[in-house]
Amino acid sequence: MLTCPLVSRMAVKAFYLPAGVLALILACSLWAGRFLEMRTEHWTALLAGVSQAAEAEDWSGAAGALRRAYEDWDRDQTFLHTILEHDALDEAEQLFAAAMAACRQEDGEEALIQIAQLTVCLEQIAETQGISIRNIF
Repeated sequence: MLTCPLVSRMAVKAFYLPAGVLALILACSLWAGRFLEMRTEHWTALLAGVSQAAEAEDWSGAAGALRRAYEDWDRDQTFLHTILEHDALDEAEQLFAAAMAACRQEDGEEALIQIAQLTVCLEQIAETQGISIRNIF
């Protein structure tokens, strides 16, 4: 049986090129999910410090820690807007603003509520990018 080298090369390209592209997409997705998970852990740790300051009624400390957390969050916005739904990012922005307002007003109860909601929002954002059965199906 005669085989044509041109046909077999085309068949190989037809298989390996799409498989390579899929592998690259998977690798990028895994990296993005892990990156977001690590950043979320960092942000929630910063927000825990804000909560501690608010509980101690250290409003300048709480406001400063919240400002640093927001600045850190804001540095990643360009990348986050490429991989996440904008609604989730908008919700987090609104919660940051509400937490900042509560700190300015020195309203401990409201500040703690907003920080808790913000923490949950950030954790949910990270969860949507993680690998889990829930996200696959």
